[in-house]
Amino acid sequence: MVYGTNLIQSLPNPAQTVEAIRNLDFIVTIDVLPAEIAGWSDIVLPEATYLERCDEVYAGPWKQPFLAIRQPVVEPMYDSKPGWWIARELGRRLGLSDYFPWKDSVEYAMHRVHAAGYDCEALKTKGVVLGEKTPTVEEEGLPPTFFTESGKIELFSKPLEAMGFDPLPEYRPHDEAPHGMFRLLVGRAPAHTFGRTTNNRFLASAYAENEVWINTDAAKALPGFETKPLKSGDRVVLENQDGVRSLPVKARVTERLRGDAVYLVHGFGHTAAGLTYARGRGASDSELITRYKTDPIMGGTGMNVNFVRVDRAEA
Repeated sequence: MVYGTNLIQSLPNPAQTVEAIRNLDFIVTIDVLPAEIAGWSDIVLPEATYLERCDEVYAGPWKQPFLAIRQPVVEPMYDSKPGWWIARELGRRLGLSDYFPWKDSVEYAMHRVHAAGYDCEALKTKGVVLGEKTPTVEEEGLPPTFFTESGKIELFSKPLEAMGFDPLPEYRPHDEAPHGMFRLLVGRAPAHTFGRTTNNRFLASAYAENEVWINTDAAKALPGFETKPLKSGDRVVLENQDGVRSLPVKARVTERLRGDAVYLVHGFGHTAAGLTYARGRGASDSELITRYKTDPIMGGTGMNVNFVRVDRAEA
């Protein structure tokens, strides 16, 4: 079961993800958009958007504690249902009704607010209820403590050493870009949330598609562009070290990037037919990230280990 995550664009090496999906007996997707993962699913349960549902009470872990709720402004449209409804109905039909002893998400949320001693009506009216500010250790006159053996900041980690890892970080040289290729760097655009909002026309008015940033001097030296130098707005195709080619994407020739790398904003280059606005806009960084390295200690994936060449897009 995949909830609110377009696995095809959110994981490195999409071909590996697709192979894993093909080997599943069954897959169901819950989402607000018909993204690529929906096309690989046996069943799609369309979820109502955040403007159409009452969500869980949120209590942020901040110095100034607060409760916040999100309330619907319109009824769910078409055949979509709120996430709480989907979860409750699945539970009931699996014989787990005892775990869902509430009529709806409003009753559940208000029960929690009452149990904590807060005013439900004030929360419904204001949307946010503030708690008492928690004093910091400095304000209480206490010295800062850390969850280490000494209670202090430890640059040399004995626990890591005991597990056979470097107690101090040790630099290991990374792979250099092959001749004629650039390291692919990836980032975000402040107007969008990952790749989930690129089909939103309102947000697209601020950032409609991504561009590939390339250093000015590097652009001048590109092979194949001698007779017609690359300039901002020209469309190019990126091909990575494993022969994967992107959709055409606009170039942005700039001084704001080093010469041995190119840069893409994540979340574009959709191919799902249901994403009628975002489909075909820009290039997908996920398709080009066919290689990754895994951190041996915490398991995180390093994805800036892919390289691309820049080719002129066919007219």
